[in-house]
Amino acid sequence: MPLLNSVTTPYAEALLQVVNENSQTEEMVSEVKQLLELINDSPELEKALSSPILETDAKKKIIIEIFSNKVNSSLLNFLKLLADRQRIGILTSILDLLLVVSSPV
Repeated sequence: MPLLNSVTTPYAEALLQVVNENSQTEEMVSEVKQLLELINDSPELEKALSSPILETDAKKKIIIEIFSNKVNSSLLNFLKLLADRQRIGILTSILDLLLVVSSPV
């Protein structure tokens, strides 16, 4: 897991920084939990987003269609960024880590 952590940590920390700057931490945590639940309940969605065959633009269209009315613009932009950087396949790992680092000590 160290390699996965070295990839997921910067993304989780960057999103958390944006969220903290906009005072959206509680809202984001709630949306992230809902997003994880949706992905976990839909293996087809996770497979599509993780597919190396599906083009980046197609993945972004899926993201916009499914999530644009469910998450705030910061999280939506983050999802599109992950698609652009071909990291959307590790979305659940990034979001799980975000929940860990955002939880109070």
